[in-house]
Order: sequence, then C-alpha cells, then structure tokens
Amino acid sequence: VMTEHIYFSSILAAALLNLSQSASAAGFGLVEQSATMGNAFAGGAAAAEDASTIYFNPAGMTYLPNDQLVMGVQAARPSANFSNDGSTRSATTGGLPTPGGDGGDGGSWAFIPNIYYAKTITPDINLGIAISPLFGLKTEYDKDWVGRYQGIKSDLKTISINPSIAFKVNDQISLGFGISAMRANAELTNAVDFGTLLGVPALFQKRDGIATIKGDDWGFGWNAGAIFQ
Repeated sequence: VMTEHIYFSSILAAALLNLSQSASAAGFGLVEQSATMGNAFAGGAAAAEDASTIYFNPAGMTYLPNDQLVMGVQAARPSANFSNDGSTRSATTGGLPTPGGDGGDGGSWAFIPNIYYAKTITPDINLGIAISPLFGLKTEYDKDWVGRYQGIKSDLKTISINPSIAFKVNDQISLGFGISAMRANAELTNAVDFGTLLGVPALFQKRDGIATIKGDDWGFGWNAGAIFQ
C-alpha cells in the first residue's frame, strides 16, 4: 500500500487567466524504476534480486546476501500528436476558427534516474534508502498551435526520498516499512487572447500573451510490504 500527498502552492503569473486542469495520478506514474524492467517487471514485488526491491517491496531486503548499491537510468521518449478536425473557438469569437497548426510532437526525451542502497544490520534486520522520481510528465507544443489557448507547456517533475526498514519475522515471513518525502515542481503555460478580450474585431486572435503558473512543494507518505514463502 502506498499513499502520496502532494500539495502545490501556485503563483498566478498573468492576469485574466482561467485555467482548469484535472488528471488521474496513474497518467503521471513512472514504472521505470530499475533494471527489473528487462523482465517486464514480472514478480518485481517478490523477486528481491537486488536493492531496487526497496521500491517494489521493502520486505525483500531481508533476502539480499549482502550490502548493495544499485544505480540506474532509463531513457523515455513519449509522443503526443494532435490532429485538428475542423475545431473552432468558442462563442467568444463568434465561432471563428482559431488559426494555427497541429503543434508538432508534444513529447520529448526524458531521463529517469534511480539510486538504491540496502545495508544488513543484523541477520534479521535491514535498512535501505531509495531516491527516484515516482511521477512525471512533460508535453510542449508550438506556441502558435491551434490549441494554444488550452495549453502549450505542461511539465511535472518529482523526486522521492524513501528510507525503509525490513524485518525477518521467521524463515517464512518478512515485513517491510518505509516513509517517503517527495519534492514536486510543476509548470503550466497557455496563450491568452488579449485581442478578443479587448473587444476589437480586427485584433481577434492577433494579440496573444502567455500565462504561466509554477508551483512546488513537499509531500509525505508511507509504503509497506510483506513476503511469505
């Protein structure tokens, strides 16, 4: 079970901004957390092959033969393309089509680092720490694309610090528990149609500005796991 609570304190960086965003946390989840992805994460919560078990199941630390330091980085290249099929602006511009292209590919390369360290304290107690990003997403379209009033850049980055402890209850049962501190940074930008807001038809969609919201904060949570064999 894992719970994470992330709070953002946002700064309004432009006037006349009305921006609403909603998303499922699953859409931001990063599962690229170790070399276990070479096995398509099969049995990741039970395999306990190396110190990355701290992420998948901290109880697995009791099965490691010695102290371990594991570091890795994954490269990801998402793609986000938009195709305009005759969309128009709202009634605020009399239904006039919004000029602009499809925005290009909103995705880009990203690198996902992770570090795990597990140490044996006694034959039945292990300590560990994991440092990795658990959530993240970035899309950025051309500044003059047709959807610029809805969004241009959406960028969320997090880093989690997760110290954990594992106990071997007996030869069949191991338990693990950890606490996590997560730092989140977010940035959202979109165009603002000042030409239409001024009410001058000759300037409709021809005097755009850029609105930016940035936020960052710490969040705290916990995780627990068990292995029975």
